[in-house]
Amino acid sequence: MLRILDKPAGLTTHTSLSKDERQRLDREPVDSFLGHLTSRSEIELWPVHRLDLGTTGVLLAADNAEEAAELSMAFEARDVEKTYYFLTDRDPGDNASGSIRVESYIDRQNGGRGSNFFSRAGTSEHPNNARTDFELVSTLAGHSLWRARPYTGRPHQIRLHAESLGISILGDGEHGGSNFPTICLHAAHVRLLFKGEIVEATSPSPRWFTDLTLLAAPTDLRLVNWLAAVERRERLGRSLTRLGVRESETMRVIHTEGMDLRADRLGDVIQFHWYADDFDLTDRKAIEDLARAMGWRDWFIQARTNRGKNPNDAEVITSHPDLPIRWVAKEDALNFTFRRDTGLSTGLFLDQRANRRWTFENAKDARVLNLFCYTSGFSVAAALAGAAKVVSVDLSKNFLLWSKENFEANGLNPEDARFEFRAMEARDFLKWAKKKEMQFDFVICDPPSFARSEAGVFRIERELESLLERCVDVTAPGGIVLFSTNYELFENDEFYERLEEFAHRSKRELKIVRTPSPDLDFEFPREPRLMKSVFLEIS
Repeated sequence: MLRILDKPAGLTTHTSLSKDERQRLDREPVDSFLGHLTSRSEIELWPVHRLDLGTTGVLLAADNAEEAAELSMAFEARDVEKTYYFLTDRDPGDNASGSIRVESYIDRQNGGRGSNFFSRAGTSEHPNNARTDFELVSTLAGHSLWRARPYTGRPHQIRLHAESLGISILGDGEHGGSNFPTICLHAAHVRLLFKGEIVEATSPSPRWFTDLTLLAAPTDLRLVNWLAAVERRERLGRSLTRLGVRESETMRVIHTEGMDLRADRLGDVIQFHWYADDFDLTDRKAIEDLARAMGWRDWFIQARTNRGKNPNDAEVITSHPDLPIRWVAKEDALNFTFRRDTGLSTGLFLDQRANRRWTFENAKDARVLNLFCYTSGFSVAAALAGAAKVVSVDLSKNFLLWSKENFEANGLNPEDARFEFRAMEARDFLKWAKKKEMQFDFVICDPPSFARSEAGVFRIERELESLLERCVDVTAPGGIVLFSTNYELFENDEFYERLEEFAHRSKRELKIVRTPSPDLDFEFPREPRLMKSVFLEIS
């Protein structure tokens, strides 16, 4: 079956890792666009053609090797019409009117492997193997939008041919383009004959292609940078929807690409987190411009300019007086209650979505312990899955009351004998549970990096091994500890090395297994991950 997908910038089309590399990097084996879609949809996707890492737009794939080969032959035979658009800030000069054809010979430097390609006039020994037609579409504010129709499919073809015309693509530093948050090259339309029928596939252009006034934003281009971050998640979501995967109503829409800004979509409400030391009218206007460009009506900004003095305090700015204070939104099939009147966190740690999904899929008939449970997202997932027992532990009674609201939002009775909510310090509960010889099939432990309580100061870098040992003590044979942390000073290698050393020294036989590949609304593959999580399987 032919699959029409919408590729975002920042992902390779298919894996760039060898089998050996994937084995070495088994903590993050999904590093490509098709790999992620296959992981989420459980539909194996075969590449038909490819788009460069920074290129967005129409990408065709097949869900069996035979159709993929047939479609690839159509591309190789040049039986496919492809239309791209790109932006440049270079003066088009004499190229401003009519259609321009560029033909050349394209190959890798020195005939080797890698991403370095060159384009030159063909010779009798190396005749032209690449041809592209260019046409100017519009100009505004020193930028011009171009249409490109490649008749061949050589690597970097449009980028190299644009460079040869003196109109290097904006953001394409490899081929002479000016600095920009993203490469402004978009595969907009594909038309081909497949199994006797004409197939046409389109992808919406980036917003700054269709509204060049967005390029007149402040010189730091942060508005376009934020829009690019939102769009890469929109394209991921669009592709998953086409594969039958329902997108969550709650997700991060701007992460580290936003520099000082993060943004979460919580149902119909957008939560902006501002992390810079200062927040002025210019910053507020830029966020308002983003909300206007996206059509977001309901939003609020938490300006965390005093994190060093009071990390739980923030200036709050709302889009309008009637913005709800409390509301419900879905994550996959689960309902969660959100609040904006209880500090900086609104009720759900979105980066744990893939782990909650795993819990929902695996907790049937299990005895589940959820430590540092906060508002009990994992507990809700386990309870809805049909867990035999779910114990939620948190020092805060208010969080446990909020947890019960989440149970009720999903049609679960928090007074059911299967469910327990214990207002205890997690380490105290683990001591007590061991004394009572309690055993759990799943222990979920997502501790804070730092906390104060009557029991003293908790620091994860100091207490990692002792906390793990206590979790293992109450895990039944064949059970699993899901452990995660967002401690910023843990480098990935250090974290996993400490876990491996702990497993080696443990009295019980432990196996470290990777957790599910996370959704890509947070870091993309190969980007350093703030949240680190593993399974410890107890033999």
